[in-house]
Amino acid sequence: MKRKEPIPAIQKILLGIMGERIVAHILRQQGHVVEESLNVFDTEKDMLVDNNPVEVKTQVPYMIEDSFAVFPNQLKKLKNCHRAYFVSVPLKAEDPLAGGIFEIDLKSEDVKAHRVQRHDEVSVICFPRRQKEMKMIYQITDEGILEQLKKLSTSYL
Repeated sequence: MKRKEPIPAIQKILLGIMGERIVAHILRQQGHVVEESLNVFDTEKDMLVDNNPVEVKTQVPYMIEDSFAVFPNQLKKLKNCHRAYFVSVPLKAEDPLAGGIFEIDLKSEDVKAHRVQRHDEVSVICFPRRQKEMKMIYQITDEGILEQLKKLSTSYL
């Protein structure tokens, strides 16, 4: 029997790769030199942008907190990068920030973040989407790309 949709682990990997490709494309359009990591298990970065390490997270926002949420074990990698980018996967509900590409410098002292214990007892670090340090640098409007992001996400609540 042929599987119509990728299994969740593969979906998560594909979603991450898609987000990285989108961010790399946008940054190149803005005139940056982008070198994507060829190692999918790179523990330091997803790509180099103008020779600086960069991390990309592609996810449905954690809407209870209107934030992007990361696991605590990802924090060191994010903070060691020059910049982090969050690709906001569209929700099933209306979201004016859907498809937003956000840039944040996690070394900035002005970054707002807080720890949350989710309903499933998992602890996450939340970075509010609506803060001064979280800058939307682009918003995806192509319906085909937005639909692909939605299909690959396993995070709908």
